[in-house]
Amino acid sequence: MFNGSSHKELMSDCDKLHSVSVNLNENKIVGGMGKTFFLDCVRLIEFEAAYNQIEGSIDPCIGNLTMLEWLDLRGNRLSGSLPNQLGKLKNLTWISLGKNNLSGEIPPELGQLALLKVLDLSHNFLTGSIPASLTNAGNLETILLDHNRLYGEIPPSFSLLSHLTVLDLSFNDLSGSIPRLQHQTNCSSFRGNRLLQECLFSAVPPGGPRGPSKFQKGRNSEPLIIAAITSAFVLLCMVAVVVIICRFRRKKVRRLGALEEKVVVTFADAPNELNYDNVVSATGNFSTRNLIGMGGFGSTYKAELVPGYHVAVKKLYIGRFQGVQQFDAEIRTLGRIRHKNLVTLIGYYVGENEMFLIYNYLSGGNLETFIHDKSGKNEQWSVIYNITVDIAQALAYLHYSCVPRIVHRDIKPSNILLDENLNAFLSDFGLARLLEVSETHATTDVAGTFGYVAPEYATTCRVSDKADVYSFGVVMLELLSGKKSLDPSFSEYGNGFNIVEWTKLLVKEGRPSAVFSAQLWETGPRENLLGMLRLAYACTAETLSVRPSMKQVLEKLKQLKN
Repeated sequence: MFNGSSHKELMSDCDKLHSVSVNLNENKIVGGMGKTFFLDCVRLIEFEAAYNQIEGSIDPCIGNLTMLEWLDLRGNRLSGSLPNQLGKLKNLTWISLGKNNLSGEIPPELGQLALLKVLDLSHNFLTGSIPASLTNAGNLETILLDHNRLYGEIPPSFSLLSHLTVLDLSFNDLSGSIPRLQHQTNCSSFRGNRLLQECLFSAVPPGGPRGPSKFQKGRNSEPLIIAAITSAFVLLCMVAVVVIICRFRRKKVRRLGALEEKVVVTFADAPNELNYDNVVSATGNFSTRNLIGMGGFGSTYKAELVPGYHVAVKKLYIGRFQGVQQFDAEIRTLGRIRHKNLVTLIGYYVGENEMFLIYNYLSGGNLETFIHDKSGKNEQWSVIYNITVDIAQALAYLHYSCVPRIVHRDIKPSNILLDENLNAFLSDFGLARLLEVSETHATTDVAGTFGYVAPEYATTCRVSDKADVYSFGVVMLELLSGKKSLDPSFSEYGNGFNIVEWTKLLVKEGRPSAVFSAQLWETGPRENLLGMLRLAYACTAETLSVRPSMKQVLEKLKQLKN
């Protein structure tokens, strides 16, 4: 922790470096961001200094950071307006300036950022209208503008943003109609805008916040309204006492309504309306005959909701997740996440004595079974390569496209599911974060499985995305070798010997080919196999700085294909 340090001190020699990636999140860094910082650090690629005490305005000289790809200054004390020069940062893929004191209008120049995927300006004091030019940033996947003072209409052109999957415009002063988006979002994304047309395309989940009020009309009828108010005054006085008495009772009912009604909240389309009874009934009342998996967070059951439509229901271990309201808020965030290589969260139920999550069902089993299957498919380069890329894409999305970014913390073959075509899907993402917000568990608890946990995470409990990279590397080694992370065959080397140490030993002895299963090495292509081994070796390096990021892993994998 850099307690009381200024970022100027920490970045004083950055002009001497060829390229700079900086992560100073969650320290106690103080001070402002003057011109010198932006003039000296022109080779900055990634700058993360979220949740510190950085204050002052963002200088227009930020436009000099033309190499910048990632800017995360959430949760500071930044003030003033957003400089138009942000539009010069053509390589930006991520801007996160939420939870500051920024004011003024959103610069239309942000629409010039063709590579931008995430724009987070939430929880500020921004005014003016939402610039229609944002539509020109056609790669946008996430737009968070909630809790500001924006007014005017939502640009109809937002319907053209084909990649937009997360949009939150709640708690502003927006008016007019809600455009039809290409990826359906939830009505809760528009609540708190009293002049906005009523949201009709998706229902606010039961127990959630109140929907927006109806569009106000007839401003020229003020005299009639005044007369009506006067005549109703006596009646209002009579019911005032009743309202006060019922006030706290209603609050309690709203908080517990979903629990009492046993409501299942849904995020994705289902063949019929889900409720507690029909989901539990479809699992055979969580019968062992429908049990398809057990893990650290809960047991998973196969359920047929209607003929031919199956889901996977994960019944969580209630003792691990305490604090219903916190759980509810976190799981709603996870419900917005969509990616082609992530298992889809269809819905959830949370009660005082029971909680479960509903996912889409995948018929191909999990990667653990696949690796140790002797059918031959697990020894084909093309199949192994495609599975590896699928997992890498899912992790890169969690690390670089989610707000806030998600570190999985429990990457292992049993958490990677396959469909009938052997496409891979990552499951259990975000569950470690759910455990973290539990009222009865400290954030220093290590989530993960022995044999896959990065050494620095196991010893210090400090987690980063590089911990996921390590676990991913272990899974790669399992795919290449056909062995388990703690394979019984390693016992000849001593107690606790794992697949990472075994691989390093063989490489050190000049026998890298011995890592691969015999059939895989025989069929090749050997140069590609060795390239993947080198990548897995780098991912499982003990030193964090040596490990690549998931973005770099994906780049290397693409090079291997060519």
